Amino acid sequence: MSEASRRIAALAIGAAIVAMAQALALAETKNVIVMVADGSGFNAWNATSMYQGRWDASRGKSTQVYDGPGWVAYGCSTFPLTTSKKPTGKGTQDADLVYAPGKAWGDIGAYGWLTKTYTDSAAAATALSTGTKTYNNAINWSDRNEPITPTVTERAKAAGKAAGVITTVQWCHATPAGFSNAHESERDNYEAIANQMLGGGVLDVIMGGGNPDFDNDGRPAGKRRECKYVGGEAVWKEIEAARGKAGATYKGFRPVSTKAEFEALVPGPAPSRVLGTAQVGTTLRQARAKKDTNDPARDTPVNPDLPDLPLMARAAINVLDDNPRGFFLMIEGGAVDWANHSNQPGRMIQEQMDFVAAVEAVIKWVETKSSWKDTLLVLTADHETGLIWGPKSDAKAFDPIVDHGKGAMPGFRYNSKTHSNSLVPLFAKGAGSERLADKVVGKDPVRGPYVDNTGVSAVVAEAVGK
Repeated sequence: MSEASRRIAALAIGAAIVAMAQALALAETKNVIVMVADGSGFNAWNATSMYQGRWDASRGKSTQVYDGPGWVAYGCSTFPLTTSKKPTGKGTQDADLVYAPGKAWGDIGAYGWLTKTYTDSAAAATALSTGTKTYNNAINWSDRNEPITPTVTERAKAAGKAAGVITTVQWCHATPAGFSNAHESERDNYEAIANQMLGGGVLDVIMGGGNPDFDNDGRPAGKRRECKYVGGEAVWKEIEAARGKAGATYKGFRPVSTKAEFEALVPGPAPSRVLGTAQVGTTLRQARAKKDTNDPARDTPVNPDLPDLPLMARAAINVLDDNPRGFFLMIEGGAVDWANHSNQPGRMIQEQMDFVAAVEAVIKWVETKSSWKDTLLVLTADHETGLIWGPKSDAKAFDPIVDHGKGAMPGFRYNSKTHSNSLVPLFAKGAGSERLADKVVGKDPVRGPYVDNTGVSAVVAEAVGK
């Protein structure tokens, strides 16, 4: 063998050793946490940072913890396989939906492409959970009209880990459903989805809203509302009956509902499986009675008797981290999307601040009870909603949002009441986060290198194990 050949062979062996070491490190990742700010694009994240006084104008970026040392940051593309609401049977990618910087930027005309080629939350959650693109409306269901398996929580359970999903909206809504063991051709089959989540033997923690006995302000409803978000009326009666008896469970889940019951899960020993249905009709706070939804400082106060996302995150982790093999947890700030659909700038910022506070709570747990060597944390969004840009963006395409300082609403406006095909933020830290660099699929002129949501799924799947 020549000297050049020996050098090439040595380099190849070295590269193989590095690859094996990376794979081993990923296989040993104990805990994987994915946090999704539903409907929250770059400008929603940035406007919130401006309002919080966490914005560095000289660098044009936030001073939030996820913009600090040790974090990797990319854009993320979110497009679906097709915008059909039903399986086409073809299983082929609609090429016009694929994110393309040349179509996404330019004059006002780009808005039209962005708002006609978007994913919904069901297809996006499916892609993040399974690594497979599908049609809008599908919960882990393929365009060829069959289930997509495994989901990330099914993968976690097969690896011996605990698994959970929590959200600020109904707990069987599209994003938590997509990250669960549910498989449905239509996202609105809420009752069926809820019962799959409860009876599949995969999830150990389920938390969110959707309580049929309470209204959107957290007050007892005069008449029981629809029970489809909790598995149907008969199921709900059994859940509530179990909650009323000390130590009783429903299908192995200990039901909780009051804020005090959520708080009791945070310290010390916890049940092995928990179903938390907060005492509110839909969202934890966004859907409450309106006062001033344009400015958080003048808005109706949030209900102090309801849990927030940081509390649910701490409670869920305390349940899941008893598993010696570790856990997978999806945490969704689901009502950012609801606020953006309704073009409520103040409530969007409230919901995103709640999400950021949950991120900080998770980081505190990692750094005090776990470690970045044992835990991978991924932050992203499933899609952008509202096409948020600066105050003149209706006439000047992509007019920048304006920072007015801490506690003052930034200058921006909505250009849509629906989703868009814009890139969304992607941040990660911890075991395996460096592997996102291998998943970069393009470079955007504004957002820089970007990863597709299926690439995010691939890294998460490797970390969870098979």
